[in-house]
Amino acid sequence: MLTDSFQRKHDYLRVSITDKCNLRCNYCMPPEGIKFLSHDQVLRNEEFLHLIKIFVEMGIKKVRFTGGEPLVRKGFLDILNKTRENFPDLELALTTNGVLLKKYTQDLQRLNLKKINISLDSLSPENYQKITGFNYLPQVIDNFESLLATNFFDLKINAVLFKGTLEEIDNFLEYFKDKKVLLRFIERMPFPGNELSPDFIPADHLIHLLVQKGRLSRNEPNDTQVAKMYTFFYRDKYKINLGIIPPLTHNFCAQCNRLRLTADGSLKVCLHCSDEYNLKNKLRNQTDDVILKQIISKAINLKKKGHQLDCYAGNEGCFSISNSSSQRPMSKIGG
Repeated sequence: MLTDSFQRKHDYLRVSITDKCNLRCNYCMPPEGIKFLSHDQVLRNEEFLHLIKIFVEMGIKKVRFTGGEPLVRKGFLDILNKTRENFPDLELALTTNGVLLKKYTQDLQRLNLKKINISLDSLSPENYQKITGFNYLPQVIDNFESLLATNFFDLKINAVLFKGTLEEIDNFLEYFKDKKVLLRFIERMPFPGNELSPDFIPADHLIHLLVQKGRLSRNEPNDTQVAKMYTFFYRDKYKINLGIIPPLTHNFCAQCNRLRLTADGSLKVCLHCSDEYNLKNKLRNQTDDVILKQIISKAINLKKKGHQLDCYAGNEGCFSISNSSSQRPMSKIGG
């Protein structure tokens, strides 16, 4: 088992299979954009599979494929097929923006990938385009409805908290009030080129708004390592399962069980730590698996107690973030 010096057990690997994306979300990429990795810089399919094998042998029980947008990688299904073939009992999951999702539905069912997180930050076409740079909202909604109709997938909707989220909260609640889905709201995290400003929205502001719109109760036994779970009866009538992820105002570092493998083959043991361990170069230099496992074990043992983000308190709570130690924008780390 991959255990760090604080006795946290790591059994969850997030694998970014590409840094490329078909959206340009303004909280994920800096305003000037990014230079995408060259073909040779990105891990090849067989390299992803080799490293996944090593991590599973070391105790990983769940692998989530992310990006960029994972569905834009031409070899996505090849990687997924081979991973399932190698590890029939491994829990597989996907995080996607949903734009290309419908055409993969049958393959995801065939490979028993049930857990899908769809990033959807607005239900307003105007706001969606403002955030993402594109007008794909109708397509994303159609794809979501198509997956929902299969009654096969465990679907989560992830929405980053903005001022606009609060303004259109009724849109979210009305749309999802009769759907079998977990609706999750996430505090925005700072990255280089996207540092936070005084309009940062703490999760507590959302909670304060929700209690004015129905009955909200904590569902603590169902909490995950990152999300506080709630049962919400919208307008005292419609049951909605809610998750609130507050990495800044209520950090969950003590429960962290995740590791990240970037598209260019670096291991990150913390999203907001600049420490990285280049596994790609070792792999391409034909380093023995025993040595690779030693590098991974050492990296996990050196994992810090918590992230180094500072939250400064103002009259309305946390409003400003500094000291972002990550050297990559979010799109180059993986969702």
